[in-house]
Amino acid sequence: MCTMKWKEVDPEQKDWEKQIDLVAYYGSITVGSIVYCGEEIGWQSVIDGHMNFMQAESLEDAKREMIDILDEYCTDQINYYNDLQGHLEELNAAEVN
Repeated sequence: MCTMKWKEVDPEQKDWEKQIDLVAYYGSITVGSIVYCGEEIGWQSVIDGHMNFMQAESLEDAKREMIDILDEYCTDQINYYNDLQGHLEELNAAEVN
């Protein structure tokens, strides 16, 4: 069973004032992070090394927005791998014939 929790950690970059990771406690995998880059820049999401600006104005808003972003990201990844799996099955069938 997987448990997910928010965990405040030391920021990985100097220009980040705050970093909160979403950690899946099924092998301690960091699923994504939200970082606060100061009042001028605000909150950003970090998933697989890619940063995107968020509309959030507070930590709680950022957490809710991050959950929505990760839901969409996971759906896209699942669709990608399902498509890839389908092509592998086609390739395997072609190799057998």
